[in-house]
Amino acid sequence: MQPKRPAKKWKAGVLGATGVVGQRLVQMLGDHPWFDLTEVAASERSSGKAYSEAVSWHLDTPIPESARNLVVKGLDPSLDCDFVFSALDASVAGSAEEDFARAGYPVVSNSRNHRMDPDVPLLIPEVNAAHLDAIPVQQKIAATTLASSSPIPIAPPPASSLS
Repeated sequence: MQPKRPAKKWKAGVLGATGVVGQRLVQMLGDHPWFDLTEVAASERSSGKAYSEAVSWHLDTPIPESARNLVVKGLDPSLDCDFVFSALDASVAGSAEEDFARAGYPVVSNSRNHRMDPDVPLLIPEVNAAHLDAIPVQQKIAATTLASSSPIPIAPPPASSLS
């Protein structure tokens, strides 16, 4: 069964868009059926440049056309988007993500900074996508798991189905 398409596309921003994790997010959002990538943000040294000029692209596929000419913004929570994906380094992610959350942006973080916060849902979409419902109730941050631990909670099939 295919997931139902939303009535409108959500406007998404990527914090830390010039790093490798940020590049992967930009790549995934480039032609996504549910999201329009409307903002990219990074450090001050990238701010003000076109994304294609600011990034040292490391992925096998080209920079998505929808991202090439986006102007890289700083980490000021005044982006034109409905929510942000954060690929920020842990050294800046904690305070920057909190600033965005306080400004009303839902934040989906790849950083370790909020993974152990008691009111931050730890998302494994295949297991607990409904935990996204907690974002409006709490401080608007959801954390993703480490890539190496994500498969652990996904239950293997019962042994009886293997015979």
